[in-house]
Amino acid sequence: MRASTAVQTVIFLVFVGVLAFAMTRVSTNWANWVVFAVVVMAAFGGAVAINQRRYPHKTKKRRFTRDSESRW
Repeated sequence: MRASTAVQTVIFLVFVGVLAFAMTRVSTNWANWVVFAVVVMAAFGGAVAINQRRYPHKTKKRRFTRDSESRW
């Protein structure tokens, strides 16, 4: 693992820990937990949506093909 990846992982884990601690201190009822879960799932969904597909490393071939001919 590269050093930059390790540093980013540590920073991310510290950030998540601080958020979890703050949430446990601030939440007063179950509705706060529901809102927090929705925010986390929206962030996760956004990360999945902007993730770029990568081609296979060795072959650099596409897994799907498209033709440029019009069907109409």
